[in-house]
Amino acid sequence: MVTRVREKGQVTIPSNIRESLHLSKDSVLSVTRVGDAILLIPRPSEVDAASAKFSRVAQEKGITLEALLKDLKKIRHKS
Repeated sequence: MVTRVREKGQVTIPSNIRESLHLSKDSVLSVTRVGDAILLIPRPSEVDAASAKFSRVAQEKGITLEALLKDLKKIRHKS
């Protein structure tokens, strides 16, 4: 499929894709550059939900980002 970038940077997502992802006029998309590509992800995504749950549990258990990174370094060093 091919689409064109319009004057204000707008693009049209083909209807079959919009319908299959249940996107409507006011749907919110996350826009990310991946190399030379553009990735559009409907919000909220499963990744966002998993990330929020992980953050909540980590906070409840007192796990910090610094501790996670320290453990990651240890694991990588053992490999």
